[in-house]
Amino acid sequence: MSTIKLAVIGGIGSGKSVVTRLLQAMNIPVYDCDSQAKRLMENDDYLRRELVRFFGDECYCEDGTLNRKWIAARIFVDKGAIERVNSLVHPCVKNDFLAWSERQNSDIVAMETAILFESNMRDAVDKVLLVWADKETCISRVEGRNGFTRNQVQNRMNNQMSVDDLLFLSDYSVCNDGNTPVIPEVVEIINSIRENK
Repeated sequence: MSTIKLAVIGGIGSGKSVVTRLLQAMNIPVYDCDSQAKRLMENDDYLRRELVRFFGDECYCEDGTLNRKWIAARIFVDKGAIERVNSLVHPCVKNDFLAWSERQNSDIVAMETAILFESNMRDAVDKVLLVWADKETCISRVEGRNGFTRNQVQNRMNNQMSVDDLLFLSDYSVCNDGNTPVIPEVVEIINSIRENK
């Protein structure tokens, strides 16, 4: 059985998680790149060694967990640092996703990520589904969920690819603005993927 790998992408506050929960309800396994990257940074020997080599022992707490605040503070002031971390983490996440996909007993698997193209993982998937919403909807979602200020949300948005660019690069798109019914669109997309395998 050939497995179709579907990336579910979208900017901050777009509603990606709503769509991936729907996929899980449809028995489609979902790999969450954010949480898996954190797991790998704590458990992968190669990554741990390279992060310590780059940042020093302070990047891990005494209990062995990643010192996220400490690393974030370094990354915030040094663009080279985030590029270095990404160059280490993204290939590990990609390989982990591919190995995970092989272990799934499903005709479709999904990867949830905000940075598919920026992380050079496009070639790890067969199809791309963009989840998007208008800017104001995204901002209010993130303000309410994360407690960020409007400026903090906009700064993050400014560092992400535009919806127009992502629409151009995606095979499918779902508007998750809170008004448009999402379930029928997602079901139709999954049916279409299955019919065209």
